[in-house]
Amino acid sequence: MSTVTDLRPHRPPAGAAPRRPRRSPRRRSSGALAGWLSVAPALLIVLGFTFYPMVQSVLLSTDHWNMLGPRTFVGAENYRTVLAAGTFRDSLVNTAVFTVITMAGTYVLALGTAMAANREFRSARLVRTVTVLPAVIPMVVAGLIWKWLYEPDHGLVNTLASLVGVDGARWLFDNHLALPAVAVVSIWKEFGIYALILLGGLQRIPDEIYEAATIDRAGPWRQFRSITLPMLRPATAAVFLLLLFNSFKVFDQVWVMTEGGPGNATMTVVTFIYTKLLSDVGVASAASVVLFAILLAITLVRRWLTPKEES
Repeated sequence: MSTVTDLRPHRPPAGAAPRRPRRSPRRRSSGALAGWLSVAPALLIVLGFTFYPMVQSVLLSTDHWNMLGPRTFVGAENYRTVLAAGTFRDSLVNTAVFTVITMAGTYVLALGTAMAANREFRSARLVRTVTVLPAVIPMVVAGLIWKWLYEPDHGLVNTLASLVGVDGARWLFDNHLALPAVAVVSIWKEFGIYALILLGGLQRIPDEIYEAATIDRAGPWRQFRSITLPMLRPATAAVFLLLLFNSFKVFDQVWVMTEGGPGNATMTVVTFIYTKLLSDVGVASAASVVLFAILLAITLVRRWLTPKEES
């Protein structure tokens, strides 16, 4: 009995995924090499300007060195010096207060601006453009401008206050007013960038939801509380995280306007690190490592508390 061999090409069943041709080991290795070569420039920049300074900071935090003489290993002595220093504790408190002021003020102003720019009216594009203009100004220039505005005798702020019968204050020379005055500069300069982030979040909310809420007779405040804020949560989380890190790294406007004074009223952590660089690099590096540990802990807590769909 003879058998008939089916010479027709084998076809996969309907709906089955097509089989990918196997790549030879040589082709896989050449593709991997091309991928590594394409990212090599960026990888070298990250390693040279991020990871290498971080490793050096950790190593320097265990040494005593004034950048002139030889380095002396002191172990954890620099960390004990930093944590025991009253100036460092003051800088931590000032940085925390500065962060709270800037986060609250910037978010409220940015959200109000974003909601105004999200409406369809003739000057909406002009509002968006003017909002971003302060962010273009370098922080040092912004600090110098506001330092002149806060000048007690001839500054514009006190001049305008005198026109309405209010006595001017010595903004940058008062222990209680200096830190909020510097925080105003950060709020004024950066709220436009965060307004654009929130504006992008607002534009992703479907109009049909607001129309349905209007049909159900929900007022503007109810719509804002029940629709806008919950659906804006991912953009809000991004804004708060950026504000948190930028506030903890504040330096330029503080140094230009007050140099950490009067006394230690505006001394921030980065300002403390900068002043210590002039006398002991080891102590400054230890303070940098402590700051890194604080930001890392905040990041881990934030990832733990934030749901996966919002992270």
